[in-house]
Amino acid sequence: MPIVLVPDQVIDYLKRFLAYNKARGMVAELALDSEIGIHNSPSQQKLLPGGWILSPKIENFHHNRYLISVLPSLHTDLDELKKNIATLELDRGWQALATFLSRSGIGIIVSGAYTNARQINLDNLIWQHHIYRDERLLPTSGDNPFALWPGTRGRASKGNEWQSDVIRRFEDVLPEQLMGLGMRQAFFYGYLKQKLNKPFEDPYDVDAFIVSFAGRVMPVEIKEKSPTPKGDFGLDAGRILMMLRLCLATDSNALYLIREVDNSPERQLVRWRYITLADMVIGSRWNLQAGGAGMGGGSTQTVMMAGSMFGEFTLSNLSENWLAENASLQGSVRTAATHLAQNLSQYLG
Repeated sequence: MPIVLVPDQVIDYLKRFLAYNKARGMVAELALDSEIGIHNSPSQQKLLPGGWILSPKIENFHHNRYLISVLPSLHTDLDELKKNIATLELDRGWQALATFLSRSGIGIIVSGAYTNARQINLDNLIWQHHIYRDERLLPTSGDNPFALWPGTRGRASKGNEWQSDVIRRFEDVLPEQLMGLGMRQAFFYGYLKQKLNKPFEDPYDVDAFIVSFAGRVMPVEIKEKSPTPKGDFGLDAGRILMMLRLCLATDSNALYLIREVDNSPERQLVRWRYITLADMVIGSRWNLQAGGAGMGGGSTQTVMMAGSMFGEFTLSNLSENWLAENASLQGSVRTAATHLAQNLSQYLG
């Protein structure tokens, strides 16, 4: 049986690496299932975990990107991990996702961990990596392929004091969900950064993927935000560009979800809202604004998006009919452009 640590163990581990604002965004991912009713519904099968998109730090070689999918469970031994990998190979939804990523020019690596330590925690993990080739997941030896990536100057980030409401929300999620989040961060911060000291060109954490029963794939970005006094939302320009990178080669759309909260100290939920990548491209304002710090520590650029561009996100947005209508980037852009032209016509005389 997979090992599930008590929540306090996982939370204390995450505090070492994550600033509270980063943690707040992550706990929004965990809230999505329960707050819109995905958990234990047929649509739960369509929401697949995200992963890390990483590039080796090689000068003028930014186009070599890999998605590392981290198994959400901590296994008791290597045999249990291998069984999980074999099950993943036979999963139709995951194979659709792997095909989507391959067609986007993204390499695929699946990493899982087990432990035989007497003291079980997220520091005492043994990692096993598998490279996706010809619809199979082929095991590598030792720390490869990451040991072969250049550089040894990577360093893990340091967390800060978390606000009490963030801690409380982490404590309220299912232990299995929290464990999955802990495994993903243990892979990046504990293994790649602390153990292997690997630097990366542009690390990016994809929050989730929607894979329809018909095989359509939509990358998903999830954030927790309050609107500006004008009702706008600021979106990280780098995140939009990465969505485009994933979607252009496959004519796939993407979703940006916002867990809208009020401005009270408790940051109470108002509603879940969404905008598609197609609507972002058509409706974004052309001037960028300075944003907060990104994963690499540098400042980000923010695209301001009018709140009227967002719809309310519900379980119906995971229906096969909705996904069929919105999963094509080009089709959705054409529809959005037609609506825009109709709106403009009233000012053209």
